[in-house]
Amino acid sequence: MKKKHLLFFVSLVLFFSITSCKKMIDDIKEQTITNAITDGIWYVSKFVEGGTNSTSSFTGWEAKYLSDGTFTCSKAGETTATGTWVGNASDWTFTITFTNTPTSPVEKLGGKWTVTRAVSTDKGSYAKTEGGVTYELEMTKKP
Repeated sequence: MKKKHLLFFVSLVLFFSITSCKKMIDDIKEQTITNAITDGIWYVSKFVEGGTNSTSSFTGWEAKYLSDGTFTCSKAGETTATGTWVGNASDWTFTITFTNTPTSPVEKLGGKWTVTRAVSTDKGSYAKTEGGVTYELEMTKKP
């Protein structure tokens, strides 16, 4: 009987160790992503909508992501777009939600983006499909 209790106890300890280790790894990944995103100012270096490259429409727009989950997207002479962002390391997504009505073309940055390539901590590629239209986005950190 004591062996059964010991085996049960060891099994519980092992189970909780594995699940807490996975949680710790996920937390580290989330923090690494947050640190990379919030360290600097970003610009759109590529934007393709339904196969049409419209990167030039984002010229001059800059995005700043803050560690509290908020962001601003601004350009001289334009209304600043504000909102929230969240990165999810477990499914490799990045979601932007606006808290005001952004001007064109910034409104196209909203939604849930899937990371397609994480080149480095200063460049990332994303994709989403909305209403049957596929979007490709590349963001680069300003030097």
